[in-house]
Amino acid sequence: MELKKIQVKNKRGQIGLDMVRSVAVGLLILAVIGVAIILALVSLRDSSIFTDGSREDNQTTNIVNNITDGLTDFFSNTGTIFAILVVVVIVLAIVIIIAVVSRVGSRQVTGL
Repeated sequence: MELKKIQVKNKRGQIGLDMVRSVAVGLLILAVIGVAIILALVSLRDSSIFTDGSREDNQTTNIVNNITDGLTDFFSNTGTIFAILVVVVIVLAIVIIIAVVSRVGSRQVTGL
């Protein structure tokens, strides 16, 4: 019985893309959690279990307003987050290109 060799995928040059994908997935997870929390709090507020104008009703309304304001403020800055990630990917690409070129240059010098 012949054992098959495990092929290791060469992932050089994909470091930045993996990071961008991880951040995008993380932001999507945060968005889903935020929407779920907002829906739960709004359904709690609208369930009429608190007397109108009571302290609990006002607190629930204030919590819903604070969370929705915080989430919309956070996700309004995602453009800035992605712009920073693009700069990081470009810097990583330049570093990888420099490393590959210097490695190839050192092989040619020692091969003489």
